[in-house]
Amino acid sequence: MSEELENVELAEAEQPKKKRASRSSSKSLITGKVKSDDFTAAIGDIQSDSYVSTDRVAEILISTMQQAYLEWSYPGVFKDKDKDKDNQDPAKELIKCEVSFNHNFSKFTIHDIKTVTNEDDIVDDAYQISLEDAQEIKASAKLGDQIKIKFDTTLLDKTYVRRVKQLFQAKLKEASKEAILTNYKDSLGKLITGVVTKVDTSNDSYEISFGKASGILKKNFKLPNDHFASGDKVTVHLSDVSDKSNPPSLVISRTSKEFVEKVIEDNVPEIKDGTVVIRGLEREAGKRTKVFVESLNSNIDPLGACIGAQKARTTSISTTLGGEKVDFCHYFINKALQIVEAMKPAEVIGIACPEDFFDPSINFAEIENDREYVYPQITCVVNNGTQGVAIGSNGVNVRLASKITRCTISVLTSDDAIKNNVKYMMVADINKKLQGLVAAPSPVVEEEFDEDDYNEIVNNEEVVPNEPEVKQEAAPVVEETPVVEEVKVETPVEEAPVVEEPVVEEVKVEHVEIKNKPRVSLSDLEEAISTKKGPSETKSYKKKYKKNEEQTIAPSKASQVEAMPIYTEEELADLDEANEEYDSYEEDSDFDQYDSDEYYEDR
Repeated sequence: MSEELENVELAEAEQPKKKRASRSSSKSLITGKVKSDDFTAAIGDIQSDSYVSTDRVAEILISTMQQAYLEWSYPGVFKDKDKDKDNQDPAKELIKCEVSFNHNFSKFTIHDIKTVTNEDDIVDDAYQISLEDAQEIKASAKLGDQIKIKFDTTLLDKTYVRRVKQLFQAKLKEASKEAILTNYKDSLGKLITGVVTKVDTSNDSYEISFGKASGILKKNFKLPNDHFASGDKVTVHLSDVSDKSNPPSLVISRTSKEFVEKVIEDNVPEIKDGTVVIRGLEREAGKRTKVFVESLNSNIDPLGACIGAQKARTTSISTTLGGEKVDFCHYFINKALQIVEAMKPAEVIGIACPEDFFDPSINFAEIENDREYVYPQITCVVNNGTQGVAIGSNGVNVRLASKITRCTISVLTSDDAIKNNVKYMMVADINKKLQGLVAAPSPVVEEEFDEDDYNEIVNNEEVVPNEPEVKQEAAPVVEETPVVEEVKVETPVEEAPVVEEPVVEEVKVEHVEIKNKPRVSLSDLEEAISTKKGPSETKSYKKKYKKNEEQTIAPSKASQVEAMPIYTEEELADLDEANEEYDSYEEDSDFDQYDSDEYYEDR
């Protein structure tokens, strides 16, 4: 706008032609005349560059000229008081002026606006005028009217022009930002696609045009593999409108977490319609991204929805991100399971974590937002040889897992955990423990039955309405019935003395020879048995008390009786032959083979 203001015609004071113009006499004066053609063209250029309409540009110019005039005319009220906001002069709201242009913008005028007041009541002539003076300007003026007093623009100097320029640029930039925000308010926080118009190799940045506005894709906001040429289409995330440049530009990025989130949303319809929700996202641009997803519909698998058939959706997402890997993980409320899931693609066999992770009364989502919250130290144990997968390239996997779970995670192999005496819980045990925590609180069912309901059930002789208990009572009744029937069937079978026959035969065989030739009477045998001492009276006590060895025991009558031989001589000879054959079998046999593990492994 400086060009337009410079085009304002300045009238020079008349000086004698023969005399050389002095320095003071050559002072330029502002007459209020404007080169309308240049002025109109300049407003058009401003409108196209700043996306502000022509009428709005004219409004901004008039308001800045008014403000600059008030600051120039009353610096003690406007300019100085602006610095001290606590000490505002009430006259500031009463002092007014008016700047107007003619229909073709060829001339402008400035008027002071004052209120007609009684001469005795005038407080400040900056905004008040007496009735007598007002009627000299306008004959029909009366008390209370506002009179416009034309100001002589030739009294203005370059200080006024510079101030107009400063205010105009500031207000035009603000208006331009508002215009861009109006056009792109529906696109804020979303993905927009533009065309590369300029490549700045020195700063490694790109200027991208989006139609009515443009933005600079700076080095820190582009992916490492991003290489574009003029005319290439680029998809970016629009986060804001910056007024640091003139005109304001769009703030765009390809490295933010919001960019990945919107790319995933555009490729996964279930996330866009809210069926699958993103619960957490952490990213290292150009390397890896981890995303916690949860399905609000039990019939939809969140990972399957995000990955797609034959990984079609993840492939499309990775392509948009320039080859960046994206790990989709199940979201769990429990912190321990979050860590196990976040360490994917590594398989965690156990973790060492605090007991607070299994306390259902603790809401980690709330306490983690506290600035004083300290991330807990967690140790993940993996199988030997898989520590590299768990850590990731340059530690990216474990870093992202730590960020998304709000924990400080370290990785150990199972052997290292044993050497360092690290006590950890297996993943299977974690699941069992959590199942126990979920299944334990069942007093809700008991609270539903009050005493009246319970009395009615007892009086009606009903069983407790619990299906598992009914099954337990019915099961043993079914099992008992066949047992009773089997006993009843077996009772008539007892008529056949199958068990008694061999017992009777053995008794007869044993006592055949003894009864034929008895040498001792039955009364003598009973007396001998009664007088014979048992093992507790002989062997064990002799070892404890050596004095008993010296005592002599009279031989019992049973020992004096000659017993009849049980086996005949022929039978004894047969037994000896059998023993010799068994001894020879033991000598010839190789029993060492049975001591080896191979023998039992083959079995």
